[in-house]
Amino acid sequence: MSTTNVLGVEGEERNDLNAAESRQVRRRSLRLLGSLMQPLRMRLVLTAIVVVVSTAAQVAGPAIIAFGIDNGLPALMKQDWFPLAAAGIAYLFTGIIGAVLIAWYTVLSARISQAILIDLRKRVFLHTQRLSLEFHESYTSGRIISRQTSDLDSIRELLDSGINQLVQGFLYMLFIGIALFSIDWLSGVVLLASLVPLYVLTRWFQKRSQVLFRISRVASAKLIVHFVETMTGIRAVKAFRKEKRNEKEFGGLVEEYRDVNARVIQLFGIFDPGLVMIGNVTVGVVLLVG
Repeated sequence: MSTTNVLGVEGEERNDLNAAESRQVRRRSLRLLGSLMQPLRMRLVLTAIVVVVSTAAQVAGPAIIAFGIDNGLPALMKQDWFPLAAAGIAYLFTGIIGAVLIAWYTVLSARISQAILIDLRKRVFLHTQRLSLEFHESYTSGRIISRQTSDLDSIRELLDSGINQLVQGFLYMLFIGIALFSIDWLSGVVLLASLVPLYVLTRWFQKRSQVLFRISRVASAKLIVHFVETMTGIRAVKAFRKEKRNEKEFGGLVEEYRDVNARVIQLFGIFDPGLVMIGNVTVGVVLLVG
């Protein structure tokens, strides 16, 4: 199958992309993302520094508590209160620093996501106006509205929460892994081994979610297109008494959209418990070998 089928708006309603087409779509998306992030380089660097330091402050808490128990309490029995006091002050300091930096990171990431969305909305709007009349005769206004609303809302949700959780979760896991290896290398090996089933589960989820999210996007677009075009052509609908037919078509689109969302929920219903199970089994094995 030729990859030219995914150029421009061609193939945007397909969900059976082959490997070459999927790579082309990903490369195109990455180029767009890079161009959107180019003007925000300094903000991105500052945000990266803030999230690394804040995550390190969170991970340092348990290590400080361990130091206080292992060294502070025995020293206190000898009337030396300094190690325990130092641990308490350090724990309080890291807690305050972590809270302040998390709040700052939330503000920075929100500003970056909004700047990207504003730039993207402007690009879509201006590009739509530059397209020929021939294009607009075949590509209806309802589909353009869908691209400006539901598609951009999905990107907004990703920027507002998805990327934040991904970055924080990855760094948190990385710092905990380093700390675990430094304390007990055998437990660190168990943690490293747990990444194998985690990768398999994540890869399985990625393949299926990619297809389902494309189907969901297409179903949502069809729903919006039908509603917008019905409302903009309401005079013709009334004149030709098309209410019943439109109601039947709209009901079918609603059912299709609901079924797709149900499949997405079922997918998460397998993925999320799978993550929890891998985590719990890993903790159990660490306790067993440790």
